[in-house]
Amino acid sequence: MWRKILGLSRTVDFTPDEFNIWDEDEEMKAFHFVSTSTILKQVVKVGADILHDVLPEDLISVVTSAQIKHISPVISGKTLVIGVRVIDVKENQIYFRGIVTYNNKKVADVEFSRSIVSRNYLRRKAVETASKE
Repeated sequence: MWRKILGLSRTVDFTPDEFNIWDEDEEMKAFHFVSTSTILKQVVKVGADILHDVLPEDLISVVTSAQIKHISPVISGKTLVIGVRVIDVKENQIYFRGIVTYNNKKVADVEFSRSIVSRNYLRRKAVETASKE
């Protein structure tokens, strides 16, 4: 059913700000490097945006796995280019590959998958979890 989205891709620009810096170390925090988690979050968001355009309103996609190789540091305030492509589809699992660049130099490689699920299923799970607490 979802094979028609194979090969879909999107490229977006993203300019990280001070809220996106790597802050695990006080000395390194002063250099304003963009965090790996920020890069990953932005790449998987592009995947969500690709699927949002083709999914009916009663379905949504959720990240089920992600792997990032952060190759080169980049400073906040610099515009990154994020490219994401659907590389495989197996039942309700959609597989993506993403690349992040700055000035035509690779910053990160990302592979991730998103599962297409019913919004009602997620709502039921939220209610079940809340009622158990």
